[in-house]
Amino acid sequence: MKTVLLSALENSFQASVLRDVLSNEGIESFLRNETLSGILGNIPNFQIEIYVFEDDYEKASEILKNAFPQLVGE
Repeated sequence: MKTVLLSALENSFQASVLRDVLSNEGIESFLRNETLSGILGNIPNFQIEIYVFEDDYEKASEILKNAFPQLVGE
């Protein structure tokens, strides 16, 4: 199954919270750059990416917009 980028986040706290919210809604998610973020710390413009399965993208996107509008920029 193909995964797609849902959001790029500034820190591991944001990524963990979003991942937990998605999980509570039955959506599996995957983090990219999480380990590097822990090793390198807060480097400007370095983000943790969160991916979901393509079939879950629409629902996950709505959750992101409703729960974390500041991350969407709307």
